[in-house]
Amino acid sequence: MSDHPENKQLAPTPEPNAATHALPDVQPPQAGFLVQLFLIPMVIVAAIICVWLLFNVISQSESPTELVRGLRKMDSSSWQKAYTLSNLLRTPNSQELKNDSELASELVLILESPLDVEVADPNLVKLRVFVCRCLGEFEIPEGMNALISAMKKTDTESEIEIGRSAVESLSILIQNLGPESQRENKELLAALIETSNIQAQNPGLQIKIDQLRSTIGFALGVLGGEEAMTRLQGMLSDSFPNARFNAAAGLARHGDLSGKNVLLEMLDAESESVVAGEAYKSSYDFKRSVVATTAIDAVSALSKHHETSELLELISAIKVAAESEAFGGKAKVLAKELLISIEKP
Repeated sequence: MSDHPENKQLAPTPEPNAATHALPDVQPPQAGFLVQLFLIPMVIVAAIICVWLLFNVISQSESPTELVRGLRKMDSSSWQKAYTLSNLLRTPNSQELKNDSELASELVLILESPLDVEVADPNLVKLRVFVCRCLGEFEIPEGMNALISAMKKTDTESEIEIGRSAVESLSILIQNLGPESQRENKELLAALIETSNIQAQNPGLQIKIDQLRSTIGFALGVLGGEEAMTRLQGMLSDSFPNARFNAAAGLARHGDLSGKNVLLEMLDAESESVVAGEAYKSSYDFKRSVVATTAIDAVSALSKHHETSELLELISAIKVAAESEAFGGKAKVLAKELLISIEKP
């Protein structure tokens, strides 16, 4: 026992005939009590889980037609059905759904339905956000124009939120339809470039506009083509770090090395721009790892188009990143794997 004063308690003085005043024997708990102690809470938890699973199964068991019928009601639960449908469209067995023009057209009507953006019901905004996600999963172009139109509406916070979801969905739809074929879509390209240049008229919307512009940078990288690459080169000097990062990654995706300095910025463990705008220091490490992982993937893409001698500065930065404690495990593993791949004879 420790010699700490608090542990040096005086022993009680023994009473005469102490045996006669002894406490009764302590009985071990009976099995029934143990069952009540552990089993009853388990039953309660199991019941809660079963109820949750029941509602989930009911939701998942609805057919696409039933889900769309629920969306048309435009009530507080409609967005949940849109969310379920977006997940359904991502399942391996959804090939038929992804090519259902009637279903896509129904979703377009919902996305294009009037919305009072000044007093927008958050549930109706979320409904349109998830309808955008649904349309992005299709392998037919029926939702393209509606998504472009949603992207271009940037007057209010609700419109920007829907627009950003539309851009994310356009990125997926472009990939599904084939980037090469979509480079001929002049309306798509013009809308992406025009919206990527937008500036917030209302200072309160600046961060939302910045995030929208950053997402467009990613979409332009997916699309590719000369005009998209030219715009991405211009975005390398964007004031919003994430927009620069997406521009550099998008250029690298197509073998364009003009974003090298931005990639070095992304791999710098002490770069302040990487964590700029993060509200909590606790999220710094996560953000640095995500940005570094994106840069490592970008350098990997560049290595398929350029000789190692052209990438020496980037390779040196990746060697430092592979050993840095500032980055998470995934980034460090990817860095080491890339170095092994590059250094193979």
